[in-house]
Amino acid sequence: MRPKKNSSPPGPLSGLLALVSGQSRSGKSFWTAQRVAREPRLLVWDSMREFSLDYRCREVRTPAELHRVALSSAPARIGYAVPVSAGSFDTFCRLAWVWLRVNARAGHSVAIVVEEMADVTTPGKAPPAWGEIVRKGLRFGPRIYALTQRPAESDKTVVGNANLLHCHAMARADDARYMARELRVDPARVDALRLDRFEWLELDRRTRVLTAGGKGLPVRTVAAAQT
Repeated sequence: MRPKKNSSPPGPLSGLLALVSGQSRSGKSFWTAQRVAREPRLLVWDSMREFSLDYRCREVRTPAELHRVALSSAPARIGYAVPVSAGSFDTFCRLAWVWLRVNARAGHSVAIVVEEMADVTTPGKAPPAWGEIVRKGLRFGPRIYALTQRPAESDKTVVGNANLLHCHAMARADDARYMARELRVDPARVDALRLDRFEWLELDRRTRVLTAGGKGLPVRTVAAAQT
């Protein structure tokens, strides 16, 4: 489908880039799934097939299938479930970038989820195709969720550009300190997050407000972030 030539993308402040961190089974995928539950246009790097199996995404397994999705602005919830490799992730990102712009020109906003970022990125600059999305994509108004168990091992481009930092319980002290520094809180706040309740802390960098919550718990404002 050819995009409409006379349409324009959403405004520059409408996009969301969320860094979602937490150890295995801490609730980060569950939280993200709730955020995108009503998204009619969703594309997921679904290396664990969690979104395909549990969260109403149609599983796609080949670049040709994903290419067909990328050229369409029709509603679709897609999980790209392929073996983890740098090449496969590059293909996903290149086609996600096309899909994002096709939908923006058609007047639609989209959501993109990348599971386990540390599997496909390194602590340096983001891989080129992924970097295009996280550095330039927000002007098209998407909601992008980048998930990782090990933020210190994931690319710094997401950390630097994220306008939302969402942190669940961390397994390692180094990761807890890393996220505490980004959240601008005492590390004890991150250490105290409970696995059994999927507890989290979240800093909105746009408003500088820190909130907390968990599964079955009310969302509450903790404090304005430290400066």
